[in-house]
Amino acid sequence: MKAAKLTVAAVAVAFACFAYLYFFDYRQLFLMYRCWQQAVTISACYGEKSFDFTADLNGVRYEGNTGNYIDMNIFYYGVYEKPVLFFLRDIMTSAYSDQGVFLDIGANTGQHSLFMSRHAKEIHAFEPWEPVLKRLRRHVEINRLNNVVIHPFGLGDKNSKQQFFRPPDSNLGTGSFVKEFASTNSPDSILEIRIGDEVLETAGVTSVALIKMDIEGYEKLALKGLERTLRRHRPIVEFELSTDPQTPFSVKSYEELRSLFPEKYEFLTFAEHSNPTTGAYVLQPIAGLLKFDKFGQHDIVAYPIEKKTFIVR
Repeated sequence: MKAAKLTVAAVAVAFACFAYLYFFDYRQLFLMYRCWQQAVTISACYGEKSFDFTADLNGVRYEGNTGNYIDMNIFYYGVYEKPVLFFLRDIMTSAYSDQGVFLDIGANTGQHSLFMSRHAKEIHAFEPWEPVLKRLRRHVEINRLNNVVIHPFGLGDKNSKQQFFRPPDSNLGTGSFVKEFASTNSPDSILEIRIGDEVLETAGVTSVALIKMDIEGYEKLALKGLERTLRRHRPIVEFELSTDPQTPFSVKSYEELRSLFPEKYEFLTFAEHSNPTTGAYVLQPIAGLLKFDKFGQHDIVAYPIEKKTFIVR
């Protein structure tokens, strides 16, 4: 009888805790549920500030740690920058019937390449920094992704070796070749940079449909090195544009931004009310939104006007 009473009491307490979390702290309840699903060890869900987890990312396995900003977003939302990923998926599916070539420039640990491996015929992933490159290779290997080609270097406007500034462990996505990009970065190794046009031509890439670029302030030089690729194949380009008057590497005006692309390209940006939870996105013209006289980061879509019908505003 005593055991039965204790059991009933335990169930009542558990139900009361569940009800409280459901009505008053649903986010914590959701996090607990995600943790029980994904944490490598269940004990990590109780008190550990950061822990390893595995997640299903569009049908492929992703291994992360909640101590890293990007991974924490994947843990919580299922992916990082969901509106951008959904845009890339929609473009590849509608404009190229999942048969286009996708360039992932600044691949980091591989989230975009993994996600797009289900929607692209071939992916070329560029990542120069070994700590995240190692994880990128691991993700491609464990998922047996035969359509992902990894290039262990960065892209620029000349073949060279440059100082890389490593990010803090809390955000592995902010590493950069630009010294001034983030005060939290620190000098690391000298890494290789190549001209994108030459790399793609040597690799026998005869068409490029879609490009994602996120390289923390080095995008101007990388775009210059892709001049022939942009002109010949006229891909849709989604890229993070960093504006910073303190560095010579940043784009200083709309006219300079326009000069990095062939004729008859137009530009949009993701609206602030794009939803990171659902992935719903809204694109709007960049006019009046970019401030080149101060530091800022903007997700930009550059597209040739002949592909305008595939761009959802």
